[in-house]
Amino acid sequence: MASRKCFYITDGSSLPFIRERPSPYQSQAKIRDIILSQTTDDDAHPRLRLRELMGRPILQWPIQLPAADPRGVAMGRDFDCWKKARDGRTGISGNWFSIKTGRMNACHSMLEARIHAYLDMCPFVVEFRTQYPSWSQEEYARYYEADKRFPKNKVMTIDFMVTLRIPGLPHYHYHGISGKRRAEIEAPKTIRRHRREVSRIWTWGGTHEVMDEFTVPDREFDNYLLLKQWFLWTDIAAHMDAAYEFAHAVMQSNAKGSLERVLTMIGRRFGHDRDGSYRLVGVAVFLGYLWLDHRFPLNIDLPLVLLP
Repeated sequence: MASRKCFYITDGSSLPFIRERPSPYQSQAKIRDIILSQTTDDDAHPRLRLRELMGRPILQWPIQLPAADPRGVAMGRDFDCWKKARDGRTGISGNWFSIKTGRMNACHSMLEARIHAYLDMCPFVVEFRTQYPSWSQEEYARYYEADKRFPKNKVMTIDFMVTLRIPGLPHYHYHGISGKRRAEIEAPKTIRRHRREVSRIWTWGGTHEVMDEFTVPDREFDNYLLLKQWFLWTDIAAHMDAAYEFAHAVMQSNAKGSLERVLTMIGRRFGHDRDGSYRLVGVAVFLGYLWLDHRFPLNIDLPLVLLP
């Protein structure tokens, strides 16, 4: 019976002693009922569009996560991407560091890297896992009962499994994202693949969407990369209060001119040097104290443009 202790033990939802404890699924079912009110493409599987979520939540820091999701797959630093970056056959594979998750995440293309940057800076998102493993529980059960090792080629990876904290909902919501070039989305093979992903995630109350290369525009991606450089390796918890105070001052300021001039002026008022002022702006955007208008470039020689 030793073969039954293979990798598939990570999917606790298919094990007999957990199958009788459906509370995580019941919680997700409640969220699923609320998601029904979202715009849908398919009556059987309503979709959630992450960029269409309303409101401007504040990211609660430090983030507290359960050890595993309702399927039993590890969360937080214990999660390991199923398909490593070196395994990619197309695009530019690489490992990208996430400030939010505190770990390296495998991205198999620059399109996925753009989505990664957006998720890392979106306050609705409390965690995201790249190359998330998913498989049929029914098929797995047949192998388990036959005392056979479950083949790795039957594991389907989902580009991103996102954990959302939506204001007003009492539980986390799990949301799968597929990154796909727009020219490929309508291909029959792609459609079949996405249908499998949607169906697989929906069985445990999650939703799914497809993001293409236009979902996160070039300018927005560049803004995120610059922002993250301003507060990389920062103790966010130690700077939260100062970031809130600084963000409030920025929003109330009538100062005109470049971002450099305004931030230096406000920073001097609170006793922050130049680097400290930029660091606080990065933390403020990360936590949701400030919301940038990404139609405009983030540039120290240009004005800082915020959403009203």
